[in-house]
Amino acid sequence: MTALRVFASIALLAAGSFGLYELVESPRSDAFQPVVTHGTGPVVALTFDDGPTRGVTDRVLDVLEREHVHATFFVVGRAARREPALLRRMAADGDEIENHSDTHPHLNVLLSPALDAEIVNTDDAIHAATGRGTSWLRPPFGARNAAVLDAARRHGKRVVLWTAMLDETSPHASPDALANRLLRQVQYGAIIVLHDGDQGRSQAGGRAYEAGLTAQVISALRARGYRFASLAELDRIARPAR
Repeated sequence: MTALRVFASIALLAAGSFGLYELVESPRSDAFQPVVTHGTGPVVALTFDDGPTRGVTDRVLDVLEREHVHATFFVVGRAARREPALLRRMAADGDEIENHSDTHPHLNVLLSPALDAEIVNTDDAIHAATGRGTSWLRPPFGARNAAVLDAARRHGKRVVLWTAMLDETSPHASPDALANRLLRQVQYGAIIVLHDGDQGRSQAGGRAYEAGLTAQVISALRARGYRFASLAELDRIARPAR
């Protein structure tokens, strides 16, 4: 009985710790600021995480070009080094390319040298492919603490999270159900996340279905009167010049 109580106590502690972690890491949490989670007005920013991935990102780019929508791609450094041509196409199409770390770790468990490397190596990969720098950091999993925010600041970046994103629990749901689940989260100034990769791996993995929703999401949001903007433009609208 004593052993059972100990086990139950450990289980409750683990559950409580996980619940606290989820609360702190939520984009809605004010535990670590400043971060950007939304803009304002009938404008949304469409963003993509975890790529680029051959066979997935290129199809997303086809849709964006056809629909005349500019998006923001938060790329993983190791994927950027593997697929520089996809980054060059993003740049040529007028899309933003931003920093999503080099290997997709939880940044808040890293010490400063490793944390800096995750940011710098990704910037180097983006610059090597496109000649561009970056202005934004989206921490994988939304994981952030004071050290992450300080590292972003030292490297000249603002931290951005999201307003609307699918979880990973229903990859076999219908496209309509998935799109509706995402769209229910959209509000004025929303920052929307779809995935065009799987943590920068060479294969799309279990989230490739999200990229397939791109055209459907664009069409539905336009029907609701939303306009699409780059992340930089969304931020300018939310912070008008004084």
